[in-house]
Amino acid sequence: MAFSAIADMLAITRPQMMELRNACLRLAKPNRDKVHPGPVITRGSFYKAMEEVGLPAEDIDVFDHLFTMWDVRGEGKIFLLLFLSGISPLASTMDVAIKIQFAIEIFDVHQTGRLKFEDCLAIFGGINATASYFGDSVITPHAIEIVVEDIFNGQNEIYYMERIHEFANHPAIIQFAIAAGTMRYGGSSMVGA
Repeated sequence: MAFSAIADMLAITRPQMMELRNACLRLAKPNRDKVHPGPVITRGSFYKAMEEVGLPAEDIDVFDHLFTMWDVRGEGKIFLLLFLSGISPLASTMDVAIKIQFAIEIFDVHQTGRLKFEDCLAIFGGINATASYFGDSVITPHAIEIVVEDIFNGQNEIYYMERIHEFANHPAIIQFAIAAGTMRYGGSSMVGA
């Protein structure tokens, strides 16, 4: 799995990723698009945040390419929390449950411990899109919906720590984790600013 190989190559740690999130939040702008949650950040502000955190040039280069991928409208800005959640597995070579937990924690800025259905769809879509960028097989957007529906079981919001292992052990997530996805990314689950 190329995603895991890149994670092994990068120097960024989980604490640095959290530090990057916090630096980005200080530099981000309010989101005027009510469809997608959280603030937006420009490329220049993202660079400034990476420099504040002291990321090595190799990590900055990879994140710059990922920024370009996420900037689907070519406007030089992206939805910050979805982006950082989508790339968060790059800061960990741990097991799937820890990667999922960390992606959600990156998104949960206010540390509520709660996760909304639509936010979960966006987070998993972002991870899927990032994995695809590296050439990994991914699961379909429909498979992501099934995973989230299965875990949320009719609820609009859950306490995610109680469900991390359900996510990690879901057959579709296992399929994704072992690089046995059924498709290459086609762009439908990417969220740009």
